[in-house]
Amino acid sequence: MKKTVSDIKALKIQGAGKVRVAVVEAIRREAQESRAGSAEKLRNEIKQGMLLFLNSRATEPEMRTALRVILRVVQSKTDSARELKQKIISACNSYESDRKKALEKIAEFGSGIIPKGAVVFTHCHSNTVEEILKRAWKERRLKGVICTETRPKMQGRITAENLAKSGIPVTIIADSAAYPLMHGADLLITGADAILANGDVVNKIGTAQISLAAAKENVPHYVACSSHKFDPLTTFGELEIIEERPPLEIWEKKMKHLKIRNPAFDITRATYIKEIICELGCLAPASFAAIVYERLGLDRHSEADFSIIKLFRKYGK
Repeated sequence: MKKTVSDIKALKIQGAGKVRVAVVEAIRREAQESRAGSAEKLRNEIKQGMLLFLNSRATEPEMRTALRVILRVVQSKTDSARELKQKIISACNSYESDRKKALEKIAEFGSGIIPKGAVVFTHCHSNTVEEILKRAWKERRLKGVICTETRPKMQGRITAENLAKSGIPVTIIADSAAYPLMHGADLLITGADAILANGDVVNKIGTAQISLAAAKENVPHYVACSSHKFDPLTTFGELEIIEERPPLEIWEKKMKHLKIRNPAFDITRATYIKEIICELGCLAPASFAAIVYERLGLDRHSEADFSIIKLFRKYGK
């Protein structure tokens, strides 16, 4: 697990979906290879590994959702290490199978909102957005894509390379060129790292200002993501933590009186988002939050029920 944690911190594994896949696979592998002689010892091994993942990135609700779902199985009542091991492995496999089906549905819904001959503007790298664009290209809806470099880590180049390899015409631009070139797009589609209770969207830094540019040019902004990006803690008044990355990613210069800020994400207000495309359909931001609220039964739960941090404090040591 420690190698996966290190790769997540270093952004060798990046993108919420890929982080989730790596985390679930690491837990599955840890359970499979464990030599724990008792169920309790196995529980502690897995929980300690989960705690490492929890602390690897601050703004990862999808990973936290996966951990929360698997944690329920880890805490299931059994005295047999072998039985618990099989339950954990099965839970990990089932979870990823469910997420793959969800991605297929999102790609289907997302491709359907792209008009024939459209140019799509996007920011950063989202595996979900990439799947939508590839499907739209196969369905002969998509004309081309404009994507940003996405400084400072240049994740937009991942998008550009992957789309170009699929035969999709793609133009990559500097982030600061988003406004003057937005008029060449028919719609803006971005991913999301978190959806808040009020429908606001947390995504890669730069998304909010690009969304403002799109609004100015009357280009509708769609957000594509799994419903598991919803952060239930925000329902109870908790704020989504915005991760700050190392200053060296911006500039290696060190000078007296020089301060460097490097927030990894920003918040786009729900009023600027036309719809959120998820496996449940294409939903207005407020509808998305309300539907997930109902599905999770948040009216019947307290904050503690959905805080994996509190669960670990209680059970993880």
